[in-house]
Amino acid sequence: MLLLGLSSLCLSQVTVTTHHNDTSRTGQNLNETILNTSNVNVNTFGKLFSRAVDGQIYAQPLYMPNLGVGGTTRNVVYVATQNDSVYAFDADDPASSPLWQVNFGTPVPSTDVDPSCADITPQIGITSTPVIDTSSSTIYVVAKTKNTTDNNHHFTIHALDLTTGAEKFGGPTEITAQVPGTGVENVGGTVTLDPLQQFNRPGLLLLNGIVYVAFGGACEIQPWHGWILGYSASTLQQVAALNTTPNGSDGGIWGGGQGLLADSANNIYVMTGNGTFDPTTGGDYGNSVLKISTASPPGLSIVDYFTPTNQAALDAADLDLGSGGPMALPGTNLIVGTGKDGVVRLVNTMNLGQFSATTNNNVQDFQGTTGVVFMGGPIYWNSPNNGPVIYIWSGNDALKAYQLVNGIFLTTPVSQSTIIEAQGYSNSVPLSLSANGNQAGTGIVWGSGAFAGNANQQTVGGILRAFDATALTNELWDSKQNAARDDVGNYGKLSPPTIANGKVYLATFSNQLLVYGLLSDFSISISPNSATTSTANSRIEIAADTGQLSVVIAVS
Repeated sequence: MLLLGLSSLCLSQVTVTTHHNDTSRTGQNLNETILNTSNVNVNTFGKLFSRAVDGQIYAQPLYMPNLGVGGTTRNVVYVATQNDSVYAFDADDPASSPLWQVNFGTPVPSTDVDPSCADITPQIGITSTPVIDTSSSTIYVVAKTKNTTDNNHHFTIHALDLTTGAEKFGGPTEITAQVPGTGVENVGGTVTLDPLQQFNRPGLLLLNGIVYVAFGGACEIQPWHGWILGYSASTLQQVAALNTTPNGSDGGIWGGGQGLLADSANNIYVMTGNGTFDPTTGGDYGNSVLKISTASPPGLSIVDYFTPTNQAALDAADLDLGSGGPMALPGTNLIVGTGKDGVVRLVNTMNLGQFSATTNNNVQDFQGTTGVVFMGGPIYWNSPNNGPVIYIWSGNDALKAYQLVNGIFLTTPVSQSTIIEAQGYSNSVPLSLSANGNQAGTGIVWGSGAFAGNANQQTVGGILRAFDATALTNELWDSKQNAARDDVGNYGKLSPPTIANGKVYLATFSNQLLVYGLLSDFSISISPNSATTSTANSRIEIAADTGQLSVVIAVS
């Protein structure tokens, strides 16, 4: 007798090594051959198990398949916490202990920033999504720590071995930075990065052998700037530093956690928050989209920008352009992003449009959401029925899909949900998409949101939802349909779900990583001749003659 289980079959594998899956930040996994719109429902899909960790999880979980750890080949999921710990878990085995765990020291109490600071509370440790270099089997992580002996605060960058968690390349390296300038924090014409007042929120970027790390402000408690720093991936030595407001203040880079965007020419794109704006004489770029060249070592240089005509009004009303992060539209020179005001802004990377007091010279602006605010990034799919589509979901609004036609978005949604996200300042829903290419019946939009209440500066309950990506009125499943089995617990603010090889990995503020997937495996018994078995979504045909075994698998 021979027993076969679905989990043991060799199916196509996918890696998730960076925030929102790729350096274009599309949020899509187009190699999902197990989950589809037929089998993601309350009867066949739900929570499989959870893994306990030592703090809240803000970073998106990362995933590596077929990794040799402890003498066994496994799929591994990586989780970073606000308690300054990194975990490696077997991605499929609920009974396995952590494969390894490392801790970098004492996290910073949020009250050290300011007694009223509750953007990230009660402690600040690892906030940004790490990045994995598959070629060197390394995961790069930025940690914020407090030296309890002298009460000083520090940022450090670590390079860890994927299989052991051991420090590599002489790490960790202390993160420090200085640039010439007359802005806030300057001493004698030099501006220095403040490790207490700055937050490292955006996902890390690995580009051309350099790890880029970005910073914004902590609870908007002065002083702060926007910073991008580059570190050699092989030595952890700093090779570049850029300040977005060297002669002013603010201009933070945070984007709801969206990773830094890069194009094929190794340019970096960011959207900055509220701050001073004076590109002609001061070099300050608050509330702007920036194109940053990495082509001239050892520095970073702003080579183009777009700033809306109402930048001063946005600044005065605390409507950061950079509450969202940009996403590149595959196959085009276009990038798209949305700020707190809910306006979708489309720019051409060959000419961003710069600034005019009277006219926005970018490609397109339109009101994409009428919710409270938008924080985060859109996701993308080249859908089988509507072609290129982006999805966005803000608090107090519906999930919406906008169709790109001839380089311009149609401003009426091509599809939208009937479900309204909970009203709240920070309740934008981080999204991910899974599909098998652009095959019909495989596209699923996954959203992790607040179930009720305002997620800004407090912890609230969460909900994970799955929608048919071609018909958003069709909610396939959500974690409240069978809450006793599937409940999320506390919402992991602004952390998108990770979908890989039939499972969904979800960060929470309940100090847990949750793992969802198809609820039941199947097994078959083979007699000496032949057998055929099937489930609603799989077919196995087996013929056994003269000792030969043939297995045909079709997963729809």
